[in-house]
Amino acid sequence: MRKRLIGKAFAIAMSGAMVLTATPVTANIFHVAHIVKAANDAQQDEWTYCYVGLTWAEYWANEGVYNANDTSSSDVEDSHYEKDKGGYDVVTRATTNHGLHRGSFQGNAVIEAKASDGTTKEFSVSYWSKDGKKFYQSSTDATGVSYTKGTITDTDGTQYKLTSYEVKGIKYVPVKVKTADLNALKENHTVVENGETLVGGYGENQLKSYQKTANVTANTYGLKTATKQKNGSFTFSARSNEGTESGVKDEALKEATGITPNLRSGDVVGSYGETLRLDLNGDYGDLGANLQSVKWTFYGNDSTYTTPVKTYGTKFAADNWMHKSMGIQLGLTESARFDLSGDAAVGYWSVTVSALGYKDYTYKFHADKENIAQHVVIASDSDEVKALQSTMETAAPYLEKETEYCAKPYSDFKTEYKEAQDALKHDTLYKANILEANTHLSNAIESLTKPEYKEVVKAATLEKDGSIDDTCVNCGDVRKSTPIAKIASIDLDKTSFTENGQAQKPSVTVKDSTGAVISADNYTVSYSDANSTKAGTYKVTVKFNGKKYTSTKELSYTISAKPAATTTVKAPAKTTVKAPAKTTVKLSKAKKTSIKVSWKKISGVAAYQIQYSTSKNFKKAKTVKVSAKSASKVLKKLKKNKKYYVRVRSYKVTKVNNKSKNVYSAWSAKKALKTKKK
Repeated sequence: MRKRLIGKAFAIAMSGAMVLTATPVTANIFHVAHIVKAANDAQQDEWTYCYVGLTWAEYWANEGVYNANDTSSSDVEDSHYEKDKGGYDVVTRATTNHGLHRGSFQGNAVIEAKASDGTTKEFSVSYWSKDGKKFYQSSTDATGVSYTKGTITDTDGTQYKLTSYEVKGIKYVPVKVKTADLNALKENHTVVENGETLVGGYGENQLKSYQKTANVTANTYGLKTATKQKNGSFTFSARSNEGTESGVKDEALKEATGITPNLRSGDVVGSYGETLRLDLNGDYGDLGANLQSVKWTFYGNDSTYTTPVKTYGTKFAADNWMHKSMGIQLGLTESARFDLSGDAAVGYWSVTVSALGYKDYTYKFHADKENIAQHVVIASDSDEVKALQSTMETAAPYLEKETEYCAKPYSDFKTEYKEAQDALKHDTLYKANILEANTHLSNAIESLTKPEYKEVVKAATLEKDGSIDDTCVNCGDVRKSTPIAKIASIDLDKTSFTENGQAQKPSVTVKDSTGAVISADNYTVSYSDANSTKAGTYKVTVKFNGKKYTSTKELSYTISAKPAATTTVKAPAKTTVKAPAKTTVKLSKAKKTSIKVSWKKISGVAAYQIQYSTSKNFKKAKTVKVSAKSASKVLKKLKKNKKYYVRVRSYKVTKVNNKSKNVYSAWSAKKALKTKKK
């Protein structure tokens, strides 16, 4: 666009110089400079709309939150023994047991790992597989990297152990940027342009994964503006919530419904180091998959929620988490991002959740003393610790019975047992942590199920294959799957009949994609008219019974009226035309790129065809048509120092059933001649 405008500007300027011959040169130069400036200004007014990956500090800047620009780290542990009391630096909260995939739904994440020989490697995380056993390093990564509880198996087979997991910020923030500044923005930020892929989420129970196409416009909800600074860096404005579009192709802006907020209280609060905790239950799966940020606003004693005292921005994975059954867990942790604790946090609050493709979801509540975490420290011989130890004793025998139980609940059980061990290993024991570990382990024991398999049929259709799966009714595990090839064709043996006084009904043949005939006990055939004797069009409906196949298809056939009595007419005599005689060919006057072809003329022909090729079998031959009046033709644009094979034939034109038809002679004997080298 810039080149086009400047080019046009110069063209206008030059035309002005030719007309105004008496105008001084300096005036023309001045005129050109102004037109070029106008062209540049036009480009400066152009905007590009896209998604940009932002750090936490970049995202929260200009959003009116407390300490938004603080990128400090902290070595102080919270009550969950994790170092997340810093500002808006990276998040290292996620553990190897669980939480990685859930802690980076919408995050720019990086894994650092070390091999047994000391080699280190950094892996970017674009998104996780639905089962959480692989992560993919970009939206175009089709292979993925295997991950099992902190062990990473690279694509070349090399194994690494996770040393750190950092969630650096939000990866898909809708942004508008001056088109002239787009390339500069790309130098330091990940940019996803319209038409490119958005991918993320994680599939587990209500939690969902997604793959979408970017479509950011000036009317996208939550749009930020990127502004280039003199030093080349960028700042980002506050979100604009004036737009009515989702920023996702073929998706309307969504609004969260069916959400059930649950403000936690008592000993449950603080189990993850938080001061306040609000769980979003109900229909939370899609909102959770697309969740990007959570803002908490404190109003003190203002029950009208009119005058904020302070607003806090949180970080996913440090303050907010996901759970397959407990919902979206939102928290505020005393840190450089949040400065209230104890009674100071009692009062009126609102929580605002922002998510990709969604209007903001806001919930208002009053936090009482019982909603504020106490972070109570208990002794190693306390009742809470003894209860957890007792549950672990109950759990211990199951550690030797892995083969007796379903794989998924048993894997969850082992995870919770390890979490319980970890909860007891610290010198300082927090009551909330111990109680939660006990609850989770108890639930995991109760969830243990033994495999019970039954045959589950997933019927094939016209569009896709089906299967017969040996499936566990307790956990859904499939130990054996037998494919059912999809329905490939449904055909009638006849589609046209002539009236004969009897009902006309074509038979049906159905085949699968392997070519095998599907037996008739899998479907029923019905006819639109059982008494189909008269001329007309009739329908046949083939409906599959759902046992192995499910689909319905409608076919049609016709019955023509019985023809009237006819008079036998003798067919005209067949016209026979003798082919022309074979042509005699001569090659001469070979040059670097041409050869002359001559032949003996044949009387009574319509034209000649010359065929030539560098292959004696005339592969990839070229054919030239020549008038019947000619007896020679120079073949041009040939390759030098190449041997060419040439043959000629002629043809006559005759009428057969009032249609013109060419009658060709046989090809002449082939002749060969080599073009000159130089």
